Amino acid sequence: MLRIFNAALWGAVAILGVGAQSHANAILVGQCIEFTTCYSSATPTPWSHMLTGADLASLGLGSTQPFVAGQTSQFVIRLGITMITFDTNSGPVSETLTAFNGNLHMDPCNFCEIDTVGTFLIPSDASDANISGTFGNSVNGGSAGVNLCLGSGSPCAAVTGVAEPASLTLLSAALAGLSLIWLRRKAE
Repeated sequence: MLRIFNAALWGAVAILGVGAQSHANAILVGQCIEFTTCYSSATPTPWSHMLTGADLASLGLGSTQPFVAGQTSQFVIRLGITMITFDTNSGPVSETLTAFNGNLHMDPCNFCEIDTVGTFLIPSDASDANISGTFGNSVNGGSAGVNLCLGSGSPCAAVTGVAEPASLTLLSAALAGLSLIWLRRKAE
């Protein structure tokens, strides 16, 4: 009986651990790190990233995906115009987002601000894409430290090990049920 209880307990712990994991599909496409050129420059610093067909498929061909900025250091996120160009069977398809300014934050700042700057529709027949923009804009040439992602979740969001409330409820119910079974068998 003790072996059954142990197996059930470890199974419940495994379920709880799975509930705490993030399954979001986010691709890091740009990063400005505190004290580097993009952080302190008087003029905007260009960035770009090539997305493969596999990257786009993991996000979901034909889906609308957020362009997310996760602030990683003090001051203000500043982004210039962001553009993405998809290669498709019928030719290139381009989309653009306007410049962005976040809010002022001081250190410590580890994902102290997470913003959806805009969204991009990934064409269902896209084979690859190039996304580009600048850290800094017409307001200020530099930007706070920031991770830029297509899609939501890590690495553009804080990752925590806290289980979802539903996982805790499931674990509690499983343990209560196992206790009742154990008491019933013990009484026999």
